[in-house]
Amino acid sequence: MRVLAVVLALMFVPVTARATEPLTVLYVGDSVAAQNSSALAAALAPASLRDATLGGTGICDYLAGTPTWLPASSKFDNLIREVRPDLVILQFWGNDYYSPCVEHTRRGTETFYDQYLWNAFSARREISAAADAVGLPRPKMLWVLQAPMPSPQRDVPRRLNGIYTYAADLAGDRVSDAGASVSMAAYPYDNLPRDRYEFTRFLPCTAEERGTPACTEPEVFGGVTRLRADNDDIHFCLDGLDPGRGCGGVAPGIGRYVSRISSDAKAWLGL
Repeated sequence: MRVLAVVLALMFVPVTARATEPLTVLYVGDSVAAQNSSALAAALAPASLRDATLGGTGICDYLAGTPTWLPASSKFDNLIREVRPDLVILQFWGNDYYSPCVEHTRRGTETFYDQYLWNAFSARREISAAADAVGLPRPKMLWVLQAPMPSPQRDVPRRLNGIYTYAADLAGDRVSDAGASVSMAAYPYDNLPRDRYEFTRFLPCTAEERGTPACTEPEVFGGVTRLRADNDDIHFCLDGLDPGRGCGGVAPGIGRYVSRISSDAKAWLGL
């Protein structure tokens, strides 16, 4: 009778009183993602973030059976089995060098776009298969849309973002337009339509940036934020040094990127 009483008591414990595991997010991507990773981990709380980003990689580096310098433990199949994520965030700006699986193509060619398209489909398939193999629900997938690049590579992020959006739509997944937050589309004044793919190194400070170091030039035109160093068209560390994890100082571009990614991720996770 005593055992039965304990069982009945447990059955009627309110759900809110039960211990729950935090939701887990797997972050996979290249150097832009690697610079964002520590800030994103903090912004996603109470979800936990597993950082699997590495500079110089393409989607293909994480696929089974492709030549790469990544260890087997970094492939999608093993990451899903080990991390058991609720959400996978993927962020690739389009590397075409370093790794053996991308070095045969060049950014902006049709061969390059074809490879990223089929790699996106393969990533979705391998993530789903790995989850199924260990009895997990298929993780949600969030594709991060990339920021503008200046000419002559202006069309690259547009084409890549189209690929990621297409792959997401076909599978019922989502995209996060983090790249728009560091484009001229984020210009807040005059109510004129602005090109999402217009490159800029500066934008007016946001309300959140004003009064903080993230408003890097507060005396200029009512407050201006620098997003990139003069010698780097891709990353957001203002020292302009080779990218690593995080930055050596303030990085408003990372703050804007991470704010959008975390907002979209948490909304999909119901946090």
